[in-house]
Amino acid sequence: MRLLKTLLAVAAMAASFSAQASALSGSWRGKLSLGEMQIPLVFNFTEDKNGVTVCTMDSPSQGAKGIPVEVTECTSDSVSLECKAIGARFSGRISDNAISGEFTQRGFSFPLKLSKDEALENRRPQTPRPPYPYTVKDTVFTAPDGAALSGTLTLPVMSEDMAVPAVVMISGSGPQNRDEEIFDHKPFAVIADHLARNGVASLRYDDRGTGESQGDFLKGTTYTFRDDARSGIAFMRSLPMTGKVGAIGHSEGGTIAFMLGAEDVPDFIISLAGMAVTGKEGLLAQNARLLDRSGLSGEERDNSMALISHLFDEYARQGKRGISIPVDPDSLAEAYSLKVPQEVIASLKSTQKIRTQWYDILLGLDPGESISKIKCPVLAINGDKDTQVEAAPNLAVIRQHCKHAEIKMMPSLNHMMQHALTGDMTEYDEIKETISPEVLEIILEFIRGKGVSAK
Repeated sequence: MRLLKTLLAVAAMAASFSAQASALSGSWRGKLSLGEMQIPLVFNFTEDKNGVTVCTMDSPSQGAKGIPVEVTECTSDSVSLECKAIGARFSGRISDNAISGEFTQRGFSFPLKLSKDEALENRRPQTPRPPYPYTVKDTVFTAPDGAALSGTLTLPVMSEDMAVPAVVMISGSGPQNRDEEIFDHKPFAVIADHLARNGVASLRYDDRGTGESQGDFLKGTTYTFRDDARSGIAFMRSLPMTGKVGAIGHSEGGTIAFMLGAEDVPDFIISLAGMAVTGKEGLLAQNARLLDRSGLSGEERDNSMALISHLFDEYARQGKRGISIPVDPDSLAEAYSLKVPQEVIASLKSTQKIRTQWYDILLGLDPGESISKIKCPVLAINGDKDTQVEAAPNLAVIRQHCKHAEIKMMPSLNHMMQHALTGDMTEYDEIKETISPEVLEIILEFIRGKGVSAK
C-alpha cells in the first residue's frame, strides 16, 4: 500500500510538471535595465518527448539566438534557469501570465519580468508572407575573388518583351543576411515586396561568409563589399528582363552605393541613412553619445573625446598602410597630456581585441570625395531621430557635394527608417513597424519619377 501511494505521488508530481511545461511553452520576453540602457532577452520554452521543459535564450540586441539554457527547477509557480555559456542565472515566480524574478550574472543582479511574447506575425506585421503576387527565385552570382554569393531575385509580373527597372540592395555594417535581418525585422524583404508589387525587380544577397554565401567576412573591408555589390549589379544587368539597374544602400551600404556612383556603376542611387560624413566623424559622434550617458564631467568627457580622436587617427594611418599594430591608450594620453578616466582607458584597450582592418579603413574613408563625382540620379533619406548616422550633418555633406540629389529629412524616423520615440537602438526590437510606409512610397516614386524604367 505504501508503494502504491508513493507511485501515485510521483505520478501526480509528473503530471503537475508536465502541465506546467505546457503552460510555459512558447517565448517569454523581458528587458534588463542597466541605467539608461535596456537589453531585451527572450526565453523560449518547449517540451521534449517526455514532456519535460527545455529552454533556450535569445539576446536580440546582440543577434544571438538559441543559447542553451538548463532548466534547474520547474514547478507550478516558479522556474529556475542557468545559462552556463554566459555565466548567468534566472529565478522567477509565475503568476498572471508573467514570470517575475532576478537575473544574475558574474556577481551582478538585476530585476527581470518576463511576459508571454506575441506571435511573430503580430510583432512583425510588414514581413511578406506567401503566396506572393510575383516571382521569387534563389540565385548565385560570383564576387571578383571567386566567392559565390547567394541571394534572392524578386521579379514582378511582366510580359516577355518588357524591361523593368531593378535594384540591388547593399546592407549596412556587420555580417548581414539577404533580408538585412535584425530583431526579426527584415527590411530588405519588405522593400523587395513593395517594389515587386509595383513593377520593380530586385536582388538582395547574403554578405560574404554569411548565410549561404561563401567568402570570409572578417577579412573584408568596405572596398571588398563594394566589389561584391558591383558584381551584383553586373549580374542583375545580365538578366534579359531588366532595364536600368540602381543601388539601394543602407548605412555603410549607402556609402558603398556612393562609391559605386562615383565609378558610374549604378544607373541611380538610393541612400537610406548612408554615411556621407567621414568614417572618423561618424564614429566619433557615436562615441560622444555613449560618453554623454556615462556621467563624466565636462573636462573628463572632452579629454576622453580628444584621446579617442587621436586613437582613430592612428588607426586610420595604419589602415592606409595596410598594417595593424596595437596602440596603447595610456601612452597616447600621456603624449597629448590628457587626463582620461581609467574606465575609458580600459574600454579603449578592450576594443583592441576586436579591431579589424575593416574598422581602420572605415575610419579613413571620406565619402564626400565619391559623392562629388556622382552624375546619376540620387535619392538620400535620413531620419531626424537617427542616433547612428546623425541626419543633419550627413545630409549637409550630400547637399554640398551633389547638387542634383533629392534629399529627404524624415521626421520621427530612426536609423532603420522606423517611426521612433528616441531613435535609440534599444527601441528597434520594440517597434512593430519594420520600415516606414512613407519611405517605401518615396523610394518607388523616385524610381518612377526619374524615368529610370527605360532600357
